[in-house]
Amino acid sequence: MKILLYTDLAIRPDQLFWHRDLGLLTKAFRDLGHNAFLVVHLATEPSPPPAISNELDHPREQPCVAQQGLPRPSVAGPHPTSATSSKIKNPKSSIQDDPVLWVSQQDVLNPLWWQSQKPDLVILGLWTRPKYDSIRRAALSATPRVIERADSDGMRTASCGLLTYAKRRFDYFRDRTYRWPSPLSILASIFYSFTSILATPWIEYRLRKTLTLLPSVLIETSPATLLWKSLATRLGADPKTIHCVPHPIQTDIFKFDPAIPKKNQIISVGRWDSYQKNLPLLLKTLRYFLDKNPTWSSLVIGSGLPAKSPHPQITLLPPLLPPDLARHMQKSKIFFSSSRYESFGLATAEAEACGCLVVGPSEIPALTNSPFSENNFLFSSLSNRLLAKLCRASSLPCLPLSIRFSSCTPPEIAQQIIRLSQYIL
Repeated sequence: MKILLYTDLAIRPDQLFWHRDLGLLTKAFRDLGHNAFLVVHLATEPSPPPAISNELDHPREQPCVAQQGLPRPSVAGPHPTSATSSKIKNPKSSIQDDPVLWVSQQDVLNPLWWQSQKPDLVILGLWTRPKYDSIRRAALSATPRVIERADSDGMRTASCGLLTYAKRRFDYFRDRTYRWPSPLSILASIFYSFTSILATPWIEYRLRKTLTLLPSVLIETSPATLLWKSLATRLGADPKTIHCVPHPIQTDIFKFDPAIPKKNQIISVGRWDSYQKNLPLLLKTLRYFLDKNPTWSSLVIGSGLPAKSPHPQITLLPPLLPPDLARHMQKSKIFFSSSRYESFGLATAEAEACGCLVVGPSEIPALTNSPFSENNFLFSSLSNRLLAKLCRASSLPCLPLSIRFSSCTPPEIAQQIIRLSQYIL
């Protein structure tokens, strides 16, 4: 089966992301014997790629260290469309070259390009944004089997929950304007949130057209799936096209290892220059906890960290490669998240697969059923509620966990998508 996995992302060859998202799925499909290709745009500037985000959700939180010194693809003509050979190997893959199709923006808008590829299945990472409908139509001209991954927490319009949606809109725009002067960023975010609510009828009209166009939509968590099904019903779209399929995790790397002793360590991972990840809340809560628990330490990993640690028991590290990150998670007892929102929480899933107890705000879909209830702290500040959760988690014995994300192995997710595609006529 020939499978194309496309996302509207311009990247350099040294930034190919085989350890996560559509890159990891591409490798999984090929390991299962399918002819799968990641379809992306070649960056023309030597700058980092734009963030992978939809209107509410931001990039996967796992830091990625680019491998340097990789050759650029040979480009024949203005629109490279052949696989490159950047030699990023998957340890369990027999692939000799990177399975990438470098395309132009004009290519993916052209039905003839999709038809020339003769795909049996197309997987889109376009976040259900209506502005990409022309690309969806072009892909559908080549095959009816088109599946889109929404990467969403389900708060897509104001009708999904007015107050939560307003907060998501505010947080989203604050993330986009985080480097502005704070008063200007706050006022702009309030205005953006308010206008998004007023524009709900127009947003839902456009979203309805997108949902009726797509044969299948994949949502990453059960709570978000329920919200999407309810929204599809209200909009007059078919809720049966909405399916819950988690993100794949590199479970050959991120896994519980009983031979590695756990220590009293809290680990946190993120893009800490992002408003979404809420570094001030993270450091404030950790300082309170560590002052009261001197036998514990904390490891904070990612980009955007301060030059100096704010506490002697807090160690700050730059982004790490997945195997190094996994080793730190395997040694840690607790994974702590301070995010204002997440669509899935990839680092959360990876940490839980490594046997960590996970503590974070209950607003995060993956933590909705957290064993560390907040019911007794309803009127406390978020920092106090998280501090109480950390204290409760730290008192539990370190035992092998029943892993909620054990079904997130790349082959299992790939096979699940294949099965879903077979029902598309």
